Amino acid sequence: MKIVLSLLLLLCCSVAIAQQDIYQSFEVDSAATPRGGITTFNTFLQANLRKPILAESKGIGGVVVVNGIVEPDGHVSSVTLIKSIRPDCDREAIRVFSLYRAWKPAQKAGKVVRQQISMPIVFKPNTPFSYEHGEKITYLDADINILPDSNQRVKFKEVSPLDTNGLPTDDLVLYKFINQRWEEYARDTLVRIKNVQPDLAGQPSYSLGHQQALLKLNGDLYVVDATGKRLTASHYRTGKLFGQQFVYHANGAIAERKEYDDNKQAIVSWYSNGQIQHVRELITGSTLEPAVIEKVTSFWDSTGRQLVKNGNGWAEYSRKIKSYRDNSPETSVVEQGVFKDYFKQGVWTGHYADSSYSYEEQYDKGVLIAGKSSLAGQEMTDYRVEDRMPVFSGGMLGLKQFLSQNLQYPIRAQQASVEGQVVVSFSVCTDGTLCDYEVIKSVQPDLDREALRVVKKTSGRWIPGIQHGKKVQVNYVMPVNFSLY
Repeated sequence: MKIVLSLLLLLCCSVAIAQQDIYQSFEVDSAATPRGGITTFNTFLQANLRKPILAESKGIGGVVVVNGIVEPDGHVSSVTLIKSIRPDCDREAIRVFSLYRAWKPAQKAGKVVRQQISMPIVFKPNTPFSYEHGEKITYLDADINILPDSNQRVKFKEVSPLDTNGLPTDDLVLYKFINQRWEEYARDTLVRIKNVQPDLAGQPSYSLGHQQALLKLNGDLYVVDATGKRLTASHYRTGKLFGQQFVYHANGAIAERKEYDDNKQAIVSWYSNGQIQHVRELITGSTLEPAVIEKVTSFWDSTGRQLVKNGNGWAEYSRKIKSYRDNSPETSVVEQGVFKDYFKQGVWTGHYADSSYSYEEQYDKGVLIAGKSSLAGQEMTDYRVEDRMPVFSGGMLGLKQFLSQNLQYPIRAQQASVEGQVVVSFSVCTDGTLCDYEVIKSVQPDLDREALRVVKKTSGRWIPGIQHGKKVQVNYVMPVNFSLY
């Protein structure tokens, strides 16, 4: 018995020693490489890299070189520093490098082995700015244009308290230089609001931003969890998403990057291990008639196989989604089909993992020809209408006519020469009526009330939104303009 135990112990030790062998790239038959290629790996690094604010304020750029071991399961262990810039940049480089867990491991003699790698992480230089005692200071001229420093043209300064991760920590204050001293001119209050709807995992989330961003959709807006970790980061300009928006996985890696430009969204998505998922573009119509066209350039599965290349191939999507079952807030849907010349072609199917919903659709050059869907326990519903947002029954022209005929300019606002754009949020229900009204961009109380009144008057005049042939309740945002000229 002792001999058997000794042999087993010796065998276990031999296996453990073999697992500890670490090879260099020139010692293996096939070196470790990022799944999807080095180009997509570098895209992941640059998308996730957040230059520490102290380094950013000084405009610092440079290269940090890190070292690690690619393990057989594709993650990197024992990450260390080879070349440093400064401690905060070094920590950020190690953080982002460690997030990537989609390596194709090295092979030697037909077996997967551990391999040591070194990788440069590039911090691009930027225009420096003033950051003192946790506050970013921006200098402005008389027309509120940004100036590079505090020179003689400076008339205002904006003080924005930010933590080392770039999140706001206090009110945004605008000062005016009067009589050789700075006096407070305007203040934008920092607000943290618990969102009514939890995230897909059912956990509470909070909107964080200054009042202009939260209530008037103008500026930077974040969604964070209870610990303050970012879930999304967005920028709004006059009520619309503008520039880049980021959505994050639970591990802190970017899940999706969207770039907004007029009626286009350029989207890059990643799996939670850092493997790139797809590159696509959404093209939308007008605010009032927002048909959506999806154009897919590339798609990779979670193992790094590129299934769609240059707009052609077969794809299978899996994503989290709200379940149709009352007792199950979250499930996943798997959708699969063929892309030809960037657009959906032929039969596409979708199935919810909890069997609460399924659908099958026929496409020709990205255009829906026919479809059928079914809720659990119900008969199939046939449809020939593409997914669409709600539309006013008279279209854009009809809505403009309705507003012009029913909108009444409040007398006190006229007398005070007040004008501007009020933005109202509401939901279009499945019967074309409206609910859940909210003024999200305010101008003046009288104008706000009038905008809300005329929007409510449109209730019952809407064609509801459609998803897979089924009427659905959809949130909607409408701008209402007041002009005296």
